[in-house]
Amino acid sequence: MSFKSTFIGIGALLFILMILLPFVFRATSSQQPKSASPTAVATVGIFKSTDGGLNWMAKTHVDQTGVGFPVSILSMVLKPTDPNVIYIGTKQDGLWVSQNAGESWVHITDPQGVLKSDAEVDDIAISRSNPTTLYLAVFQDNLGRVLRSDNGGVSFTEVYRVSGNRFGVFGVAVDSVLPNRVYIATGQGGFFESSDAGKSWRIQKWFPDGLTKMRQNPENPAEYYVVSSHGEMFRTEDRGISWVRLTEGYRQFPKSSSISDFIMDSSRPNILYTASAFGLLRSEDSGGVWKQVDLIIPPEGALVRAVAVGRESSNTILAGVGSAIYKSDDFGEHWQVIQLPVAGNITMLRISAEEPSTVYAVVGK
Repeated sequence: MSFKSTFIGIGALLFILMILLPFVFRATSSQQPKSASPTAVATVGIFKSTDGGLNWMAKTHVDQTGVGFPVSILSMVLKPTDPNVIYIGTKQDGLWVSQNAGESWVHITDPQGVLKSDAEVDDIAISRSNPTTLYLAVFQDNLGRVLRSDNGGVSFTEVYRVSGNRFGVFGVAVDSVLPNRVYIATGQGGFFESSDAGKSWRIQKWFPDGLTKMRQNPENPAEYYVVSSHGEMFRTEDRGISWVRLTEGYRQFPKSSSISDFIMDSSRPNILYTASAFGLLRSEDSGGVWKQVDLIIPPEGALVRAVAVGRESSNTILAGVGSAIYKSDDFGEHWQVIQLPVAGNITMLRISAEEPSTVYAVVGK
């Protein structure tokens, strides 16, 4: 074969390959798994910021093999004496704990089965004077219950259950001065007190509607707030003996009774915030008078699901709206918008008492 014919043959082969190779590579690549898009974001989980909420990282690693991180988080509390210990309560995934400030998580399994692995944990309370004692407000086997652990969640004892099916317990708190005194708020409308760590209970008040939220004044253990299923708010300053109705103070704001979050300023507990379908409201007189906190979004168009107040400065406010956090450092006069790398909604914000620049955000669907 002559050099000329060989050259022509090679050229023809190269020409054919130039035509066919793109199709071959395209077919091959279509059979391979596609990598995640660089803009892909998480839908649910926990995110952590160590700079006051400016930058965030996902914290959803599970230490147990074959166990996925829960998809619906209902409650979250940081251990008062150790910011590395965090408990989260879930919907149908029981109780979880992190011992390293959220870097990894473990699903708690009660060896006696008092706490079910698929329980709904609506609230968690830790005793300040004895941080190994915690109480859970749970719903399992179609009943609301209160469970107590005296060893940090290794095992549990049931100390209360509601009298009717399908009713839950949605609030639990431990007195900051008298550690054996415990308070609960139930879906049947009861506000109960125990003075012996849950061995016995007495009714302080029956409300006409079920109670869905309860908050304790961090500076005054006799003062509590409750929110009902109809968006009514009440305050007691004598551990539940007498109550003041606060609803009229915010009813002027449309959809404000649809309260998704409610907090007190830890350093100035007379200042309250509610996050609702209306937006963000603030009271500076323990719930008597309420005013709108102007976010940089249209009024009544701001479904605020979570709110937190700075530990170092009460002028710092964080509000969760959709997948963004609105942050103000001047008591709500000016705001900056911080977009989390998530596709879900921010449903909860928690600030560490020991490390005030550390903030946790819970993201749900």
